[in-house]
Amino acid sequence: MGAEIIPAKPGKAPELIAGAVILILTTIVPYLTLVNAFLFSGIVFSGAVAAYIYIIRHQVRLSYGEAFVFGAMSGFIGGALSVLVAYLLEKATGYRPGLESVRLLVEWGSRVAPEEAATFRQMLAVVTAPVEVSLTDLLVSMLITGIFYAPFSGLGARLTVLILKRQARRAG
Repeated sequence: MGAEIIPAKPGKAPELIAGAVILILTTIVPYLTLVNAFLFSGIVFSGAVAAYIYIIRHQVRLSYGEAFVFGAMSGFIGGALSVLVAYLLEKATGYRPGLESVRLLVEWGSRVAPEEAATFRQMLAVVTAPVEVSLTDLLVSMLITGIFYAPFSGLGARLTVLILKRQARRAG
């Protein structure tokens, strides 16, 4: 009796990168960053898209656990790279990604709770204050952000598997 060879799953790099790019866009592009103010939906979406593209392109089945890990990998890569891109943008152009969204949220918060307007303005002052970033600070921030975003992106990939499994049950 010969050993049966189980085919390896196809390469994941293009799909991981696609998810990471979506995550970077939802954390860098002006006003698109607001999407993440609602339960990190842009980050969840990035994992969902990465898993969807991978499953459809390669016609493979992923378990919920495999999907979560796949999405988390995409979220970690995207989170780390989003910090790097934000740093490079600030150094090259002075643009701080997400600042316009913070300003909108502060303005909205000041209107909703006028008695807290001073607190909101103080928060904006803290966020907009100039900061010097060392290489160590940058690397640690990349690591922490990647770790923080990974589970949200993993959740998105897991939701994709759930939706695709439900669709398959209805069709078959």
